[in-house]
Amino acid sequence: MKQKETLANKLKPIVDSKLFNYSVLFVIVFSALLVGFSLNLSTDSPLSPIVGILETLILVFFCVEIIIRLLAEEKPLNFFKDPWNVFDFIIVAACFIPLKDKAIYVLRLVRVLRTFRLFQAFPNLKPVISGLLSSISSVIFVALLLAIVLYIYAVIGVSLFSTIDAVHFGTLWKGLFTLFQILTLENWNTIMLPANSIYPIGGPMYFTSFIILGTMIIMNLFLGIIVGNMSKAMDKLNSPEKMKDYLDEDAEREKQIAKKLTKIEKELEVIVKKKKRK
Repeated sequence: MKQKETLANKLKPIVDSKLFNYSVLFVIVFSALLVGFSLNLSTDSPLSPIVGILETLILVFFCVEIIIRLLAEEKPLNFFKDPWNVFDFIIVAACFIPLKDKAIYVLRLVRVLRTFRLFQAFPNLKPVISGLLSSISSVIFVALLLAIVLYIYAVIGVSLFSTIDAVHFGTLWKGLFTLFQILTLENWNTIMLPANSIYPIGGPMYFTSFIILGTMIIMNLFLGIIVGNMSKAMDKLNSPEKMKDYLDEDAEREKQIAKKLTKIEKELEVIVKKKKRK
């Protein structure tokens, strides 16, 4: 047990060091760039063996990194208390799933997911991620509302315009896809021309009402929810409680430094006394 504790104590400063963390981030970025480079690389290319060796070395590095971080914990299960650690462990473990011919593609896809780890390296991104995650529950209901509106308008569009414009409203699926395109305001004025030629009043009312309801109201609801939750996350980050915790941690660090300095002074006094006796 003592050996494990001493090993953990030795590895913990390494894991917490900037050099170790920056090295991991560098390899993650390099791995992501290598995945992008290898996508257009043919199997006959002279660079393929080099890319294969680099991919193997990256996988070995990730395995060693996970092992070091596991051993740095006094209790290995503590490693899995951090969601980022669980994410990293799953990504690395997935690289060893035997998938025969497609294993190389899965390996690249799984490895590139570790790029999300960069979010942890930049504290300013934490409110953004926190805002997005806290928005999921509210966004689901807005997405459900949007799906209902899309379905209703698609049924109406197919019923009215299927004989006029079969390309965009020939089937329910085509109608849904067309309305989704209109949500982005991409080429919507061209799409509405065949309908307007037959329904000079109903056509413009159909398309303009959908744009107002779908794009200007519902889509802005998405943005409003996300921005609101990001603002709350920023407020929490800058809250007095967070600042108090930071000051408490700072005071605790100062106490520890003061204790170490006192200990060093006492040791120096002992050394000076011994020299005087000699």
